[in-house]
Amino acid sequence: MKYILIITAFFAITLSSCYKDNEEYLYGDIPCDTTAVSFSADILPIAQNSCSVIGCHVAGGSAPGILDSYAGIKAKVDEGKFKNRVIVLQDMPPSAPLDACQIQHITKWLNDGAPNN
Repeated sequence: MKYILIITAFFAITLSSCYKDNEEYLYGDIPCDTTAVSFSADILPIAQNSCSVIGCHVAGGSAPGILDSYAGIKAKVDEGKFKNRVIVLQDMPPSAPLDACQIQHITKWLNDGAPNN
């Protein structure tokens, strides 16, 4: 019984110690360089990892629009839906919010006119 109590306590302490294991929490403010934001290097990878995932903004997915290319993303930008959902409401993606640096990159890209660079 004593060993079960020790093992239970060990796991309780171990599991609860990692409740906030994101970079910003662990290391404080991480510099976010938005001086040279580009679609191909910054925006497309965010979309590929957060939006154009199985079942969502892909062919045959449940979400409207395919967000795996400049044309698909730019169409949503031109409609005003991209900025509204990602920046204003911040309810996309529904699985987990984008981090502050990703939001800053997208905001800078949109403010620059959403170029295909």
